[in-house]
Amino acid sequence: MIISKSKFGKYCMAKVDLGSENFQRLSSLPGYKKWIGRDLMFDPTGANIDIIRKHWPDAKWSEDTQPILNKYIESLKEAQETLKYKEQELPTNDDFKFKTKPFEHQRRAFYMSRDKENFALLMEQGTGKTKVIIDNAAYLYANNKINTLIVIAPNGVHRNWISNEIPAHMPEWCPSKMMYYQSSISKTKLEKSFNDVYTSENCLKIFAFNVEAFVSKKAVDLITKILLSTQSMIIVDESSRIKTPGAKRTKLITKFGKFAKYRRILTGTPITKGPVDVYSQFRFLNSNILGYDSFYSFKARYCIMGGFENRQIVSYQNIDELTKKMEGHSYRVLKKDCLDLPPKIYQRYYVDLSPKQRKLYDGLKKNFITELEGSSLSAPEAITRLLRLQQIICGWFPLEDKVEQIDDVNPRLLALKDILSDINGKVIIWARFKADLRAIQKTLGDLAVSYTGEVSNEARAIAVQRFQNDDSVKYFIGQPQSGGIGLTLTAAQYAIYYSNDFNLETRLQSEDRCHRIGTKSKVTYIDIESPKTIDTKIIKALRDKKNLADYVNQDPVSLFLTEKES
Repeated sequence: MIISKSKFGKYCMAKVDLGSENFQRLSSLPGYKKWIGRDLMFDPTGANIDIIRKHWPDAKWSEDTQPILNKYIESLKEAQETLKYKEQELPTNDDFKFKTKPFEHQRRAFYMSRDKENFALLMEQGTGKTKVIIDNAAYLYANNKINTLIVIAPNGVHRNWISNEIPAHMPEWCPSKMMYYQSSISKTKLEKSFNDVYTSENCLKIFAFNVEAFVSKKAVDLITKILLSTQSMIIVDESSRIKTPGAKRTKLITKFGKFAKYRRILTGTPITKGPVDVYSQFRFLNSNILGYDSFYSFKARYCIMGGFENRQIVSYQNIDELTKKMEGHSYRVLKKDCLDLPPKIYQRYYVDLSPKQRKLYDGLKKNFITELEGSSLSAPEAITRLLRLQQIICGWFPLEDKVEQIDDVNPRLLALKDILSDINGKVIIWARFKADLRAIQKTLGDLAVSYTGEVSNEARAIAVQRFQNDDSVKYFIGQPQSGGIGLTLTAAQYAIYYSNDFNLETRLQSEDRCHRIGTKSKVTYIDIESPKTIDTKIIKALRDKKNLADYVNQDPVSLFLTEKES
């Protein structure tokens, strides 16, 4: 007999013959399990239910087990419906009145997902997944399925939903009232803003929270109040922000999801490091989709472990199976398949290190220590050393509480000025370090606006508007970590990477700020690279990660960071 302990504390049973072969199969069930005599107690996850149904199709399930089994079967049926919808013709006449006309891929995403309790829009950046969600929320509101929409997004992006996206796409016939969370305002002002929306009637109530806010009890209390008293759809925009299973905010947001009627995740980069990235994102939707409620069990199925004490992921397995599970509950679309967008063009601009930079760089690389005019810099740990080496490449010598310029004239800043002198049109300049961002802003003056961690939310919003609409503003200076996600910067024809880091997600996201719906001309990406330094290694690392992500996402291998002739 198989005994399964459900999440509700009940024991669930399925009777089977317990021969030696069955005993071996049962012992290999993933996740928590325990033999009590000849009875096996285990977690009733989708993977376990699937194994039992495959090997013992005639097993008799107890009455307590039936709700869990039915929910899993329902999840399988939803997956089959999704797969069929990907192939069938769309209706010729819409039964939904859109405010802004959708592209065909947006119509397909809307019809495919609109009635699903759980769905992932894995649409590449710039293909308009935000509009799909807004239309979906209006549809569910009109059908009395929800009265509240909760948006969780990166800081700044959550405000963009309220300020730009919803006013642009929410149908006129759907009354709505909305607010976005601000940690910087007083408790009194926040409560008033919240209550104005929370107590409103006969409209769709919309609340936008930044994902970083959930370190605050204030934000947690507000979202809890909403979920416990409304019929909600909760969405996580840029859901890779919850890809780390053990992170506090991942656990918290997953818990929030269980109280909502409908759940959505949105991301164009579901995988940036490896297949393990998808576990928490899909678990937020429903653990039955991938079939695992334990990250350990998930890794055992899809990862090959090795290295020190067998704790490192060295390879992957059963990827076709994982991809198929995702495909049944998601819609993946690439810009090249759905939009008549001009191509991306990649170029490199090489700049040699100055003699001072080269000496400091080589000294730190070889000896883990280097010195400039009596000040020494030590970086024995590999990750710190990589950071310090990159700072030297960019022209800075890090001291204990500040950075010092290495040369009177920074070669990389000169290279940037050289590049800009040959460009007609608007340019985005991405840089990793604060010192670089300040130096670039000082160099470009009133021709540039900045979108960095040192700029207020109000000033950031103004910077985006001016870059998009003000002809006197030629340059947008930003950090990919803060400005590379959720913004529309289609006025740019060029994007210059003054410096990169190893994070593939920030690279891909930042590239698509100017290559999305609304882009009219080709976009050129220029990487400033110092030969024979970690610049080259960073670009190679980004490409290697891109190739792995392409494989799992079923994207074709792109020419990411490969130069094209313009």
